[in-house]
Amino acid sequence: MTPRPTRLVLTRPHTHAGRTFQAGECIDVDSSAAQWLLEQGIAAPPESDPPVDEPRLELSKPLSKSTSKELKL
Repeated sequence: MTPRPTRLVLTRPHTHAGRTFQAGECIDVDSSAAQWLLEQGIAAPPESDPPVDEPRLELSKPLSKSTSKELKL
């Protein structure tokens, strides 16, 4: 069983696994990398974020009320 990654928010730019991330981006890392990033002040826990294995819901525009004139059937 593979350990579940830890999601962190970067507080400054950082390169991980050959990819450059900017401050404010989320990064999923193993527990030892997460501990190091937190200790160095490079990352912080997200304020609120679903666990990595749960799907994220994308926000969309609110539905507008249509009148019968606007509907084309």
